[in-house]
Amino acid sequence: MLQKGTFLGGRYEILEHIGSGGMADVYKARCHKLNRYVAIKVLRREYCDNESFVRKFTVEAQSTAGLTHPNIVNIYDAGNEEGVHYIVMELAEGMTLKRYIRRYGRLSARETVDFAIQIASGLQAAHEHHIIHRDIKPQNILVSDSGTIKVTDFGIARAATGDDTISSSAMGSVRYLSPEQARGGYADERSDIYSLGITIYEMATGKVPFDGENTVAIALMHLRDEITPPRCYFPDIPASLEKIILKCTMKQPEQRYQSAAELILDLQKVFLSPDGSYVYVNPLVDDSPTIQRNKEDITKIRKSLNKSGNRRKEDNTKDRIRINEENEDDEDYKDDKEMNPKLEKMILLITVLFGVLVACVVFYFIGNSLHLFQPSSGTTQQSTEQTTQDRTKATTTEEKKTEYVKMPKLLDLTKNAAEDEMKAIGLKADFAYEKGSSSDDSDLIVVKQQYKKGESLAVGTKVKLTLGKKESSTTAAEKVEVPALVNYTEKKAEQELKKLGLKVKKAYANSDTVKEGYVIKQSPKGGSIVNTGFAVTITISKGVSKTTVPSLIGVSQSVAERELNRVGLKLGSVSYDYSGEVGEGDVISQGIESGTSVDKGTKVPIVLSLGEQESYRYEGSVTIDEQPFDDGANGSVKLVLKQDSWESTIYSKSSVSNDDFPLNVTFEGDREGSGSVIMYIDGKEYNTYDVSLNAISD
Repeated sequence: MLQKGTFLGGRYEILEHIGSGGMADVYKARCHKLNRYVAIKVLRREYCDNESFVRKFTVEAQSTAGLTHPNIVNIYDAGNEEGVHYIVMELAEGMTLKRYIRRYGRLSARETVDFAIQIASGLQAAHEHHIIHRDIKPQNILVSDSGTIKVTDFGIARAATGDDTISSSAMGSVRYLSPEQARGGYADERSDIYSLGITIYEMATGKVPFDGENTVAIALMHLRDEITPPRCYFPDIPASLEKIILKCTMKQPEQRYQSAAELILDLQKVFLSPDGSYVYVNPLVDDSPTIQRNKEDITKIRKSLNKSGNRRKEDNTKDRIRINEENEDDEDYKDDKEMNPKLEKMILLITVLFGVLVACVVFYFIGNSLHLFQPSSGTTQQSTEQTTQDRTKATTTEEKKTEYVKMPKLLDLTKNAAEDEMKAIGLKADFAYEKGSSSDDSDLIVVKQQYKKGESLAVGTKVKLTLGKKESSTTAAEKVEVPALVNYTEKKAEQELKKLGLKVKKAYANSDTVKEGYVIKQSPKGGSIVNTGFAVTITISKGVSKTTVPSLIGVSQSVAERELNRVGLKLGSVSYDYSGEVGEGDVISQGIESGTSVDKGTKVPIVLSLGEQESYRYEGSVTIDEQPFDDGANGSVKLVLKQDSWESTIYSKSSVSNDDFPLNVTFEGDREGSGSVIMYIDGKEYNTYDVSLNAISD
């Protein structure tokens, strides 16, 4: 361990030890050159002579050295001093996403989407530089106190243009491993997207989709098993978010998002259209690298994971950066041992026989409950078959009902008004007519509805509505036409409805087009005929939706603009200033502080660095060889330097005689160039001398 006060590279002072990984320690340090705090990752002494460790350590620095992005832990420097290998990186205060989930439980849908967009943005930047992370998981993602996400630990990253097959030492963490990585096959950007999909799943549900007794079992689940949809655990998860997760985690890379940018576009739509059908999955490709799942795959996985496990035992190669966190290794399984082939076959045979026996018992009890084994007539048998089909059909239908709405009260509404109400919540109207009524009658209203108000129905359910004539005791005066209220102020719309004897229900929503306080939409629509006392719902605009200003300090103008656009903001004015702490071309300050909630579309001004300003002083000199006094006389002398409106006294003495001349005076001025020196004798201007000043660097 490095001691407090140790200097590396002549500029980094070690302040404290803040974390440990499999092969490195992490320290908080101070950069004395740029006067900022940094994190320094130092390879442990016992590994410094091992080429494979040093090479892996170097890969991390090289992988992200060219990346500058708000959602990636930036690498500042790297070096080797007296056998100490170190990487200097951005100090990210906070905790890992894994710890965040453990502490707070499953994330809200909004927080899940926000974190996912930030992680995907970091991956997009890496992928644009042809860098594949290969080990995306919550342990390698940092959550700052302000909610900013940082992707870290590029220790097994590799250039996408190089050899993209996975060695056993670079398989990453098995719970988040893509199927192609599990098979030791080709890995690209879509492999990172799969791992991100598993991570989003864990954020949304608080659990990983695949877990088991050992690494081989989990790897096989990635190849064989379908993921349980998140909404099966938590129905409050938006349907569109579930579709995004399932697309990210498709077995075949061709069916996933083809880039992080595509994923971000869909994530940004989740709350604009929670139940939208914009997530499209490409059809299956027959020659996909992950379609084959045979015995050879199992052998490959077992050998790869066993080699990886043995290597971990020998030299504990898996390094994990943990800023302000202890090591959080999620692979706490015992490694599988190679089993004797005969013993393995025997165990397999016993397992199969046991499975068949259990299946027979289960089949017997199910068959008995359905009366499959009781003698019956053809009619009874046909009835039983029909019942079984009905149950199967009902089960299938039930599985598909994942989205539910409440049945509204439609009695006394006209056909058009009732149909509008049904469409607004995703139900279908099946109209029937009361005896004595027909579709030709224009004054029909709903007199009966199949389901009561408040019953839960699956979206898309067809509901029977019976239309009939209003009873003669009801007078025509009780019918009113709903006025068109869109773009009315809230107050005026309310007045119009109450004037007609209608009730008012209010809802509120953001709108980019309708001013705050004005009606965006109404239900039922204007022109609908309803009874007096009917409740009309008006949706009032809350104005432009809000967003949070991101931190732009230390990034380039192009990155700043991209980050602003990502959250619906615009780049404002750009000005420039000198800075000794921020590199040339990067943002020194922003006009609106990060974390501030503002309207979407707001312009955020920034100040870019011109680099460190060079300091100058401006020197000149004057020689005065006059004899201003009578013989034997003396008096006061003052010299004043003037440059335009600027002036400064450069010499002043109360008792001077001719013996003090010639008078040589060196002085500093306001700027480079010309000036004039005025000599005052006893307070009166005596003469003026032209001078020149030169710039001299400090």
